[in-house]
Amino acid sequence: MKKAMFTLLIVLAGLTSANAQTSEDPKGKSIFKENKCVGCHAIETQGFLKKGKSSAPDLSNVGNKLTTDFLKKYLKKEEVQNDLKHPVSFKGNDEDFAVLTDWLAALKKQEAADTLKSK
Repeated sequence: MKKAMFTLLIVLAGLTSANAQTSEDPKGKSIFKENKCVGCHAIETQGFLKKGKSSAPDLSNVGNKLTTDFLKKYLKKEEVQNDLKHPVSFKGNDEDFAVLTDWLAALKKQEAADTLKSK
């Protein structure tokens, strides 16, 4: 009986841990917020709504338009878009920068992704 109770407790602990991990935001989303990218950019699909009069684009669909490599260069002011460099250079560490740009490149609206797959 004790062995069965112990096994049940282990299984329940594992389920609780798995639920906690899946409910957390992706690390890229946290880095986006911590670096105050939300001050200018919205990502409505991720719950970040536009604030004030910012003309910065909503990035919900950025992964359908830009590659990780382009985003890395653009955020380090090594590349231009619409004849402009990004107004702010990323200030975090290299690991966070890689996570952020990978996460941004993965942001794709489903209908746009489905259209691209069908072509």
